[in-house]
Amino acid sequence: MNFTTYTDEVNFFSISYPANWEPAFSMIESLKLKTDEYMNSIDEKGSLEKSNIVFFGGVPLDNGYYNPNVSILAEPLDDDNAKLEDIVEDVIREYKSVAEEYREFSRTKTIINGRKVIILDLEARYPNLASVHCLVMITSSDKFVWAITCTICPPLNFYDFKDDLYAIVKSFKILK
Repeated sequence: MNFTTYTDEVNFFSISYPANWEPAFSMIESLKLKTDEYMNSIDEKGSLEKSNIVFFGGVPLDNGYYNPNVSILAEPLDDDNAKLEDIVEDVIREYKSVAEEYREFSRTKTIINGRKVIILDLEARYPNLASVHCLVMITSSDKFVWAITCTICPPLNFYDFKDDLYAIVKSFKILK
């Protein structure tokens, strides 16, 4: 598969994705709003209020959605001494508090581009939404927690894209 690499304007991070995927920067603001509205509708207030979606893209569909897709979330790190494992436990606790169903298939600790990461392979179903299969890589830098999430719906399609999704999360680099 042929991949394209995106580097943000200030050379803070880069990520590679299949050449037939498209960045969707114009959707980032509406994604944030829709996520906030959804979280409020299920009485989960403020769980993403400090997060910033810094990248979104995927395979564009006729209905305006992107499936599969990748998003990058950056959230200020509250505790400079926080262990990656504790950060991941907090993320999982948040997923479980919102999801009607949550299944974790694997949790892999590894080093990617010289940085400690944990990759989660999970499936979840959220209230009033379809089930999704996600591959989530979580890492941290001096000031941020990063979550690179590849999502696909329906979950059974995950295995058609599994190699590409792993390549995407493993391509993420923090440049500064």
